Amino acid sequence: SHEQALAQCAGFLKSLGKVKVTPCENTAAAAKMLFGSGRNDAAALSSSSCAELYGLNCLKNSVQDHGGNYTRFICISKRLEIYPGADKTSVMAILPHKPGSLYHALSGLYALGVNINKLESRPLPESDFEFMFYFDLSTSIYSETFRQMLVRFEESSKMLKYLGSYTEVV
Repeated sequence: SHEQALAQCAGFLKSLGKVKVTPCENTAAAAKMLFGSGRNDAAALSSSSCAELYGLNCLKNSVQDHGGNYTRFICISKRLEIYPGADKTSVMAILPHKPGSLYHALSGLYALGVNINKLESRPLPESDFEFMFYFDLSTSIYSETFRQMLVRFEESSKMLKYLGSYTEVV
């Protein structure tokens, strides 16, 4: 399986004893490789949809070490295409290095009733003590709330970049 999936299931793999673990470029490739091999003494760590796609038997479900694990995938394109049902949006903002700048951005989201699904910060390589903030938000690009949110972010940010909109697929 993919190295990340192997790491997320390390406890389960250890419990199997001496098994050979072979990393692949992704979990779907692991399932496809197993299908193509015709072997019945091997297994792949993958989703149930991969097993179904390749006609493989699911030997065990939920083998991850922590139940909250998930992997996110993104699609990068030169053309902007937004699925009409997209209700999640990701933006990146560089906030000024001054007291209250993050609070100001967060309070603006609160005032609009926008839920933050994920917030991460990364230091700016060229600037001491300045950060890029990545926001995953519960709002549609087509909503009036999104337009108001952009106005508020542009007022409080040194830079704002729209990263994309999507719907959650489980």
